[in-house]
Amino acid sequence: MTPLMIVGRYMKYNSVKNSQGLTLLELLVAMAVVIILAGVGVPSFNSFMAKERLTVATNELYNAYRFARNEALKVSSSMILDAADGSDWALGWQVENNDGDVLYKSKVPHSSITISASAVTVKGMGSVTSAVNYSITGAEGTNCINILISGQSKLKSGSC
Repeated sequence: MTPLMIVGRYMKYNSVKNSQGLTLLELLVAMAVVIILAGVGVPSFNSFMAKERLTVATNELYNAYRFARNEALKVSSSMILDAADGSDWALGWQVENNDGDVLYKSKVPHSSITISASAVTVKGMGSVTSAVNYSITGAEGTNCINILISGQSKLKSGSC
């Protein structure tokens, strides 16, 4: 279908063959707008990703503790939440029973995340041998997991 053009008081048909496309100026303006929007969006996206990495690591560690506590209550036996290799929490963590069987093993957190923690033993009744604080730190802040001697736990933003 050919577009209509208004010339003076009369309308006449303009063929598509006469269409010229974009001018260089229009193309440069469009590219400038895209570059400006990308310049604004990329830092926001990087900040979003850093916050998301911190949240994911915190939730995974918290869920591992909840798993250990639920298993201890279910089988009335102690469970241990510890670093996967025994000392470096940056390599992940695991839940094991008294026999040393690994029941849960996390994936390795992002390299920008650091975790200050120590192993916790959950007794068969759900309490822990000693209160523990886990500090999870990333580029966008710190989260804390508090585990009370009763076995209750809570998450909070900020340092422990």
